[in-house]
Amino acid sequence: MFERKDLNEYNWELFFEEFQEETPRSAVIISGAFLDALLRDLLATFMIDSKKDVDELLGSEKDAEKPLGSFGARIKAAYCLGLINETEYHDLKIIQKVRNKFAHKMHGFSFEDFAIVNLCNSLKISLPVNHEQTNNEQLHREKYIQSIALLVNFLGARILSIQKDKRSILR
Repeated sequence: MFERKDLNEYNWELFFEEFQEETPRSAVIISGAFLDALLRDLLATFMIDSKKDVDELLGSEKDAEKPLGSFGARIKAAYCLGLINETEYHDLKIIQKVRNKFAHKMHGFSFEDFAIVNLCNSLKISLPVNHEQTNNEQLHREKYIQSIALLVNFLGARILSIQKDKRSILR
């Protein structure tokens, strides 16, 4: 579902529409998957133009059992390669923690859960939210959604900026 040849194959509008209409659990899991796919594409775009070799390292949606096949490994690799900044790295790690909490508990997590509230409060990339017009759950969900939207834009822009400098295989 998330493998693309270029950024035009992302359906940004559909993602954001679906993301905002989902239950909290679904929204968190969908956003994590989308960011994971963007990180994979960011790394693949930065690497040499050898799909087979890159896939062996990064894995794919069908085969994530590779050295850089997990969300966490891709976050760390992108940071260590200088493809994301420290704030983006921090927020991606927070989003990974939120996703893991929602994904690994059968029932009960919401944006009102104490652990989720604390994680959302620690997100650095977001716009100010009008506290008067939202309840606590909406406030934290809105902050999470804004962070996701900004990270998606930052990563997409970064992919576009490094596409023109594609590395070639040394001969």
